[in-house]
Amino acid sequence: MTSIRERAAVFLQEHDSKRLVVGQHDWHYYTGGGGDPVLLLSGGAGIGIGWIDLAHALVPRFRTLAPDYPSSVGSCAELVDGLVALLDAEGIDLVHVVGQSAGGMFAELLSRRAPDRVRSLILSSTGLYGPEDVERLRMRVETTLATPWSETQEAIRTALRGTWKDSDDAEFWIEQVVSTSDAAGSAGAANSYRLLLELAEGVDELMRGPAWDGPTLIFRADDDPLITTSHTERLRELHPNCDFRTFAEGGHSLLLSRTADYIDVVHEFLTAS
Repeated sequence: MTSIRERAAVFLQEHDSKRLVVGQHDWHYYTGGGGDPVLLLSGGAGIGIGWIDLAHALVPRFRTLAPDYPSSVGSCAELVDGLVALLDAEGIDLVHVVGQSAGGMFAELLSRRAPDRVRSLILSSTGLYGPEDVERLRMRVETTLATPWSETQEAIRTALRGTWKDSDDAEFWIEQVVSTSDAAGSAGAANSYRLLLELAEGVDELMRGPAWDGPTLIFRADDDPLITTSHTERLRELHPNCDFRTFAEGGHSLLLSRTADYIDVVHEFLTAS
């Protein structure tokens, strides 16, 4: 396989880099390919370039849309409204949605906000946070705001090295995350935790539904250190007819640890949907 930097260069050649102002927020996103559109929602780091391997595999048969999450967004409603605005700007009426980690949670919210715009849901290494996560996330917000940014950067690096310890490309991705978050600093990092805190605090209302009932695939690794079985079971309860798959191992970031398997599973489901 080519190096991560070579693959990133190919991604940038295949995709257009665009910007859209939605309210007070400046959205940056990548688009490429043709055919049926696929919205790619990354985890909490919110970097669209994180999808380079999947997007390359989907282009040109599919048209991919991979946004960065603006660090200024402080509520889930603003985030989802921004995603709908991106679809509008690109003239996309109906879209497959792939969400990884926190992106899967945002995909769930998008399917509630605009159910008629969703063609299928693919949710990987994700679930729904709940009451057991509220205090931890609240402390993350408070600690992030009270800590010098340089110390927070090192904490982010340490956490990501633990999450991506088996990936040869870990250091590249760590620097992508840190450099992207530099502009907004502590305030932007705190906002990313606020979104997750809002989800955890509002999970009871979310569970009352009704949930989107179209084609849904949920998959995870059984050794995921960040998303618990309970988190994933909440999603499965909302989508009882989903296609559910478990990898015997792979950790939290399956697209990095089991790239070929991830691409195969997603491509198969998209093609069938």
